[in-house]
Amino acid sequence: MRMTLLVLAAAAVLMGDARPSAAHAWYPWCAQYADQSAITSCLFSTFDQCLATVRGIGGTCVQNWHPAPIEPRRERRWKPFYR
Repeated sequence: MRMTLLVLAAAAVLMGDARPSAAHAWYPWCAQYADQSAITSCLFSTFDQCLATVRGIGGTCVQNWHPAPIEPRRERRWKPFYR
């Protein structure tokens, strides 16, 4: 019984994290590896970084086809319409 309560308490603590999740970084260049799996890895900030990675193992570099994340809207102060 105590072990069950301990496991449930640990699960509640781990699942009830109040911190917001970190945003996933967006990178403009992707490496498409030339093997049977055809994996695409979008983890490169520059074209040269991507080329250095695929040069030895084979593959190509392409621009990231996923759209860049939109920056959060800036809060504007309220201004009365009639002044």
